[in-house]
Amino acid sequence: MRIKLAKTAGFCMGVQRAIDMALRTAETTTDGKPIHTCGPLIHNPQAVAELESKGIRSIADWRPVAEGTMIIRAHGMPIEEIGEMRARGLTIVDATCPHVVSSQNRIKRASEEGYFVVIVGDPRHPEILSLQSFAPGNHQVISSVEEVALLPEVPKAIVIAQTTFHEKQYDLIAKAVSERISDCRIVQSICKATSNRQAEVERLASEVDVMVVVGGRDSANTRRLAEIAEARGVRTIHIETADELDPSFFRGAETAGVTAGASTPAWITRSVIERLETFSS
Repeated sequence: MRIKLAKTAGFCMGVQRAIDMALRTAETTTDGKPIHTCGPLIHNPQAVAELESKGIRSIADWRPVAEGTMIIRAHGMPIEEIGEMRARGLTIVDATCPHVVSSQNRIKRASEEGYFVVIVGDPRHPEILSLQSFAPGNHQVISSVEEVALLPEVPKAIVIAQTTFHEKQYDLIAKAVSERISDCRIVQSICKATSNRQAEVERLASEVDVMVVVGGRDSANTRRLAEIAEARGVRTIHIETADELDPSFFRGAETAGVTAGASTPAWITRSVIERLETFSS
């Protein structure tokens, strides 16, 4: 069985930057005070466990924290919560992805100019929670074409997407919004690394017999890669580690494609390929 690895597999710039900032913080913090991230720094349990071994602890709620450093993860956080952290005296290390920061600034500016903000994405995703805070009381989050009908009647709107949203789905939603609201600005906010990764997995899925998508199950961009591969009709499996691979899944396959989400460390992808190679022998 031949193995074809996607060129775009693995950490994106924003994730690598957040990891580097967190590790640098751990190395330079000498006061003994705790270092936290509010939620996992990235959506990969193995990477989060590695960070914890360096003294960087993920917590679900920052409010009980009385001192130390809080690292803002790549997805960003609601602006008012960051303000509360600063007011409490916590040291802030802002590892928000620059692409997310760009979206935050665009939303803030458009809202101040009187545009209603339509944010396209998963309403439960931390990036969306962050983006919403830049247009308080002047936005709505939608995730499908059907939800466009639920938008209020407004004179003008701006449409912007979660940076890891499905590009083709976003185009359909944005088109539907523009047909309903005549004065409509559409922002191309999906990260280029995300769109390139999605385009490559679509191409790769048409060239192989099976697809292996490696990454955390809580990672939106990784789940989307699996959905794209499945939509191409190829047998697809989404795994977090090589231990989940079952030789029977690959029976009869001559070629296997492998890709990985933006939060997947290279060492995990390598271990998957090494295990797949044992199926070839």
